[in-house]
Amino acid sequence: MNKTVKTILALALAACFCIPAAACVSKEEGEKPVILDTDIVLAEGGRTEYSVVVPAQAEASETYAAELLAEQFEAATGAVIEVRTDGGAALSESAKLLSVGHTSVLESSGVTLEKDELNEDGFKIKRFGNTVVMGGFNGRGTIYSVQEFLKQQFGYEVYAVGEVAIDSVEKAMLKDFDMTEAPAFRERAFDGLAAYNAEYATSLRLNPSTSAAEFDYGNSRDWILAAHSYYQIIPRTNDPTYGLPNYNDPADEEHYHPEWFASGQLCLTDPDLKATFVENLKSIIKQTPYGKIVSLGENDGTGYCSGRTETDENGNSVKACSCAEERSAYGLSGYIVRFMNDVVNEVEKDPEIASRGLVYCMFGYTASGSIIPPVNLDTGEIVDESCRPCDKLYVRVTPLNPVCYKHAFSDPDCTYNQSIYQYFKGWKGITDNIAVWDYNTNYSAYYFFYDNFDSLKTNLKFYKDEIGVVYLNRENTTGSELRSLVDLDTYLNAKLMWDPDKNVGELMDDFMEHFYKAGAPYMQQYIDLMRSNVNMMAQTRTEGYHLLCYQGPGDIVQYWPKRILEQALDLLEQAQAAYLPLQESDPVLYETLYNRVLKESVCVRYMILSNFDTYYPGNSELKMTMLDAFEADAEIVQGTCYREGSSTSDFIDSMRG
Repeated sequence: MNKTVKTILALALAACFCIPAAACVSKEEGEKPVILDTDIVLAEGGRTEYSVVVPAQAEASETYAAELLAEQFEAATGAVIEVRTDGGAALSESAKLLSVGHTSVLESSGVTLEKDELNEDGFKIKRFGNTVVMGGFNGRGTIYSVQEFLKQQFGYEVYAVGEVAIDSVEKAMLKDFDMTEAPAFRERAFDGLAAYNAEYATSLRLNPSTSAAEFDYGNSRDWILAAHSYYQIIPRTNDPTYGLPNYNDPADEEHYHPEWFASGQLCLTDPDLKATFVENLKSIIKQTPYGKIVSLGENDGTGYCSGRTETDENGNSVKACSCAEERSAYGLSGYIVRFMNDVVNEVEKDPEIASRGLVYCMFGYTASGSIIPPVNLDTGEIVDESCRPCDKLYVRVTPLNPVCYKHAFSDPDCTYNQSIYQYFKGWKGITDNIAVWDYNTNYSAYYFFYDNFDSLKTNLKFYKDEIGVVYLNRENTTGSELRSLVDLDTYLNAKLMWDPDKNVGELMDDFMEHFYKAGAPYMQQYIDLMRSNVNMMAQTRTEGYHLLCYQGPGDIVQYWPKRILEQALDLLEQAQAAYLPLQESDPVLYETLYNRVLKESVCVRYMILSNFDTYYPGNSELKMTMLDAFEADAEIVQGTCYREGSSTSDFIDSMRG
């Protein structure tokens, strides 16, 4: 892209991201000091005297990191660099080595890689004379250290699947490395595109959770059990995963306890259930040796036991549990915390488990109401000390509907977010062990333009600076690889989850240039158009504009006039037309770039089709023509799921019907 176009694009981006309440920072904020060159030649004329060393018993992550380093080193310099084991050698400042991971070179260098300093996934890169050592506390950190070395040395950057940038240099001078980086959040899980390509997720320093990934040294295998784990610990179906019985099977008289199950949750004050819960959890933990965080997540929905009675041997009705009394005294969240504290304390009495240094994580869940902390929200005073999470128990707060992601949680003018802000503050007042599971899309309409640009950075800074969130999971388009601006959205989330102080405008400028190339100015105009419409609606409509996790097309159509969507399609077509010169010179690149814009075209056309009768009443011929084209293009861009739990083909069939 020429300098003039880049200047125009930068100005457009600045205008877009410096509107009131936008995610905008000064150019100074989040910038790192420039790493200067030394007088040491790293490579020149396609040759190098350097080699890469890994430990003799290298872990898979260290091997991968070294291979990445060698591959990109050659791409940048044309030089083939040898990868070998360290041979037990100590640090020698005269040796021309790039040390990757926990080598004997690093171990003798004095560089320490401590979990707390690096927030587990961080890394260090340090030069000692001719030698550079790089590594992390864990395997992910080692991979990230190599990525950063390549970025600083050769401008290496992964923008999306199939879009990797690296500078080509005739002569490379070694940088004077002495850097430490640690992520803002120990966990940075994000689904959607990142969930379907583990290596891509790792390239963005995301660590989505998985128990058996093809690329599991890049992903996280830290979690034991699923997010909603009650029925994994106390099964009510025949689930052989952990070899536990079905407690809701009448044929199994020994284990049959239907009284434990209450409309989707469990009876948490039943002493027999608690004892079984503890023993089953110990068994599960021992079957999962790689795990670090035990999920004690309530089920997805409501229905906790509100108290039950049983008939004694004399025919009298007696209380069988104290659920009603506990919930009345401590609130739903206090009732759950008390149970979980007891469970954690009992499980940790097992020496084998205690030696592993595990932590445990319960939900503070919007769907059940347990998101409301066990405190007086006016004073912050805890209702009872027994409701304070114990040292090993984390609370995973989940801001789900009715919560607005257009506005920051701390925005005092957003009526949707005043309560969630108080809930966060309430939990923070009684524990430092806070995790978050939040949301990044509209689950009723994945393809609708989702303008959470203003709140993204602000909320992440709120999590980091005010709440001290440790584990962060952002649920995106579960079940789908497509949502509006999916590649840009994934990139921005990844960068800001690592460091919320980064400059959003600069990140976006860089992404747009590399990902959309000649079409970038038109794509920026498209984003400006859509965001301007949103902001106009926010200022002119009595109810403003709010962005919820569940908003059906019929609820949103009022915000999207036909003229705006038609202008949007026109801009997308102009972006695609910008690639026409490539049709003959580079047809593969042409198709790649064309389809990147096609993703957004499919999203806009869905917005039109889902409200077609509003925009083009009675024009059934046009509808069928648009549906045919939409179906073909959605297949090209992997647009298989248009809302949570529903396929795009279902939508097309319903429209045709």
